[in-house]
Amino acid sequence: MEKFGNFGIILTYIMIGISVAIIVGFALIKVVTDFQKSKNSIIGLVIMLVIFLIAYATSSGADYVNYKADMGITESTSRMVGAGLVTFFIIGAAAVIAIIYAELSKALK
Repeated sequence: MEKFGNFGIILTYIMIGISVAIIVGFALIKVVTDFQKSKNSIIGLVIMLVIFLIAYATSSGADYVNYKADMGITESTSRMVGAGLVTFFIIGAAAVIAIIYAELSKALK
């Protein structure tokens, strides 16, 4: 019975890998064939990457000493989590500001 479970998990991982490869392949084909329509998406991804890099550069990761050693949290893990949180906060605040701006500009017309 255990062999069947392991086979099912391995098969699932293989199918997920194939699906992700197909999705990435079609996305790259779309970007190459129609770059003008894909330009805004690429700009958005670059902006998100820049925000993450800024967040990573400002995260210290020094709070890893507050966790138990058996949890396996290192300074780099703590820094990556901190960068993810800062990125989330920046993008979330930008979304709230964009919503407020859209509503105020509609109300003032």
